Amino acid sequence: MHPQFFSKAIIVIFLIPLALGACAQAALNVGSASPAQPGATATPASVGDQTSTSAAPPQREAQNGAAKDPSTPEQRATTSQLSTARADGRAEELLRQVRETLGGETKLKEIRSFSASGAFRRVSNDQEQSGNMRLDSLLPDKFKVTETLNLIAGIEITIVNALNGNQAWTDTQSSAGNAQVMMLHQKGNEQNNNDEQVKSLRADLTRYMLSLFLIPPPDASIQFIYGGEAEAADGSADIIELKGANGFTARLFIDKKSHRPLMMSYREVVMQMKTMKQSGGNRGDVDKIIKGAQEKTAAPKESDVELHFSDYRAEKGISLPHVIAKTVNGQPFEEWVVGNFKLNPPELSSQKFEKGK
Repeated sequence: MHPQFFSKAIIVIFLIPLALGACAQAALNVGSASPAQPGATATPASVGDQTSTSAAPPQREAQNGAAKDPSTPEQRATTSQLSTARADGRAEELLRQVRETLGGETKLKEIRSFSASGAFRRVSNDQEQSGNMRLDSLLPDKFKVTETLNLIAGIEITIVNALNGNQAWTDTQSSAGNAQVMMLHQKGNEQNNNDEQVKSLRADLTRYMLSLFLIPPPDASIQFIYGGEAEAADGSADIIELKGANGFTARLFIDKKSHRPLMMSYREVVMQMKTMKQSGGNRGDVDKIIKGAQEKTAAPKESDVELHFSDYRAEKGISLPHVIAKTVNGQPFEEWVVGNFKLNPPELSSQKFEKGK
């Protein structure tokens, strides 16, 4: 395609709440370009009937319309009927065992900040998004997610969502001046949107601290309750129920053989990303596209989300997963291959979480 075409093209990216069921995967539409075909890169596998993450291409729906088994490990769990007091004691015993396996409670409690970065891939119906993702965290209340997406014609879009204490902010940058990014919110004032973003990012920070280090942020009060066992064809896992303030709930699955976190399940509003290309550079046409998308945006609905952890390797004496795969409503959604972990990096100061820094 002639390079001058792209100088006139306008790329619009929409970040839209993922509706429950019908839009269970990310959608990527760039003009009339052919959908990207899944390559040799591993994609997250649905684990409805297993307790480990396997690298396999996403499976297409059966042509005859037969429904897939929607069950998840926790839905098929054989949960022990224990009293609350005994359950709490069992959870503490299990936590001590897992922390020792990961590197020891003393080392884990020394974590005050971390950075993790690597390539990610999202898949949806023979289409895909790819790029790089970086997480930065500085306890007790700073967290930043930076995603750089690779689009057509070498264009890159960088989207940053950050928590800085009681404030949250979003920033976008593009390698092409004609690219626009639009975040579509549910109707509400700016303060409500900020409050929701703060709540969402705090929950993300808590999930990552618990799943990676089994240590919650200092300002998060988490209750650990033993939830029984989840049986699967290739083994079993212990379940720890996690409950905290502002309705925070999650389930952490611990592999009985390796004594390491295998999976975390929870519910949240998942954002889908949709890119559209409009040639000609007419601002009025772009405004019309954005307005139409805003009018069609449905109210946010929560989805069933699972994070699957695999490829554990030691970083400064702490065992950490280097592949984190996400499923949404039982369908493959994202795989993140972490190429670099930094624990307590000295360069990660509080200024890094200020907008524009």
